[in-house]
Amino acid sequence: MDGAAVTPNRNSRIEMYSEPIILPLNADGQLYALEDEQGRIVGTGTRETCEVLLRIIKNAVFTVRHTQSRKSDVKSN
Repeated sequence: MDGAAVTPNRNSRIEMYSEPIILPLNADGQLYALEDEQGRIVGTGTRETCEVLLRIIKNAVFTVRHTQSRKSDVKSN
C-alpha cells in the first residue's frame, strides 16, 4: 500500500441506531434520507416527506407490538 488514507465507503460503514433517523443528504438541506435501525435507507425526499414516513413506520411498529401483546393476554383453553 502506498500509505494513502483509505476512506471507508458507505457500504462498509457499520452504524446502527436505536430507532429510525432522518439524515441530510446535501449541504443546503433540501434532500433527506430516512434510515432504519440497521442503517438501510428506507426513503428519501424533503424533511417533511421523511417525517411522514417515520410516523408511518412508528405507527406500524406500535400496532404490531400492541396486537402481539393483546394476543399474549388472551388465555388459551
